[in-house]
Amino acid sequence: MVNKTQKIAEFLVDSHLNGKDFKNLEGSLKPSNFDEAYDAQNYFQKLISRGELGGFKIALSSKIQQEHHKINQPVYGGIFKKEIYQSPKSIRLSDYKRLSVEFELAFELSEQVEDLKSGKQIGEIRNYISDVYPALELIEDRKAEYNGLDALSLACDNAWSGGLILGKKIKNWRGLDFKNLISTCKWNNEDLKSTSVMDADPFNNLKWITKQLIERRKVLTKGMFIITGSVFLVRKAKAGDLIRHSLFDDLEVELEII
Repeated sequence: MVNKTQKIAEFLVDSHLNGKDFKNLEGSLKPSNFDEAYDAQNYFQKLISRGELGGFKIALSSKIQQEHHKINQPVYGGIFKKEIYQSPKSIRLSDYKRLSVEFELAFELSEQVEDLKSGKQIGEIRNYISDVYPALELIEDRKAEYNGLDALSLACDNAWSGGLILGKKIKNWRGLDFKNLISTCKWNNEDLKSTSVMDADPFNNLKWITKQLIERRKVLTKGMFIITGSVFLVRKAKAGDLIRHSLFDDLEVELEII
């Protein structure tokens, strides 16, 4: 007998494969809590035929976003391994229902993470990180209406994960003062935008998602990537866009939309 969370996953897979717009889950498919939502997400990841997971992502990471959607925590989703690319990368807009882009830090795991002894110390989690990269996240929101978005429905739908583009790794990242690390965004010929990478609170978000994944028995293996929230506002992409995210002059991620 198919249970509720399997039915949710089957509904979402059908919606993706048939190009349907995202809608909040309702009626018998509406998840009651995050436990149900993440159970449905697990089924979705298995049924969607996009391969094995190569990492994880955070959505709704800011307190303002959480208050707006009436939740007290972020949402996580899986990143499929075959959807992790190296910069520079060209993406076909026609492969997405509606594509948006976020500007991220990506953390690569140095070993399998099975437990965090304290579950509290950021320094402990940093010990599991081999490398850090500037990155661009691809968001497939399927033309969702952001006003009134149900966070549990978002969680079921794998937090709209559409892919990840990695730049070159940061050399000697452990010796950096991240409080002084500046992230820059260049969208076509618009003025350059810059902000501190700490505006996205990456290490606290890394602590939160790692703890969540372990508690929910997700496998965190060597070589997986975790992204922890955008340093700039998410933005919809259109054909012809050239998007760059930089940390240093030689650490740039480039995405072309064709």
